[in-house]
Amino acid sequence: MSVTTIAAVQRPDSGAAHSLWLADGGRRALTRVVLPILLLAAVAWVYTTQMSGSMSMTFAAFTSSWLVMMVAMMLPAVAPVVALYVMAARRGVVASVPIFLAGYLLVWAVSSLPAYAMSRAVSEPLMRGSPWLARLAGAALLTAAVYQLTPWKDVCLRHCRSPLSFFLSRTRGLSQNRDAFAAGATHGLYCLGCCWALMAVLIVLGGMQLGWALVLAAVITVEKLAPWGALAARLTALTAAGVGIALIAAPALLQHLVTVPVVTTPM
Repeated sequence: MSVTTIAAVQRPDSGAAHSLWLADGGRRALTRVVLPILLLAAVAWVYTTQMSGSMSMTFAAFTSSWLVMMVAMMLPAVAPVVALYVMAARRGVVASVPIFLAGYLLVWAVSSLPAYAMSRAVSEPLMRGSPWLARLAGAALLTAAVYQLTPWKDVCLRHCRSPLSFFLSRTRGLSQNRDAFAAGATHGLYCLGCCWALMAVLIVLGGMQLGWALVLAAVITVEKLAPWGALAARLTALTAAGVGIALIAAPALLQHLVTVPVVTTPM
């Protein structure tokens, strides 16, 4: 999306510093896009509660469950980006919204591959209460804590916190399907870059642990949307480091942090 395209969805009398949230139709985008997205996320959470207990899934079942969980966790945080794109789509200056979303969701679908492998590796040790798994969870939390403080995290977080800047940075327009799809995938990669370490913690702690997923969803949303999101990322690092050290020092703590999944036999 070029600067000209962005200007096309702004009010003629608005300054360059104004966000598209203030553009003509911005309020309608909030009510017709953001609220439905939040409703979809809530529905996804309800479905997630139905499948959060099983770790012994086929790959197809895991991938579908993973995507549902990612929808539930990521949609509230990605709502501003989608709303901006919808406003441009309503003016006919970009490709259809499903094309953009397809690129975004593809990234999370591909991420299910390592997630599935990791969940299969930890499911049996989790049910046995193996001490080494608690230490692995502690190491994952420490890794996430360190990553939260890296320049890579900062770059990805700045991208996610500035959706208007993301669209303005596109040197090519988004009227073609391939460009819109690529833009969605690019945003998905930045989003994954923000969250991959936290997602790894979620998998090590038992895959579909609803309580942990809720906590991480709240953290991700605050980091990306709150005015003090950058500070929240550092507070998350401090908390993750503390819990990680505690798990390494006292592996028995893991049984108080997770719900042991019920084994089901794949069909």
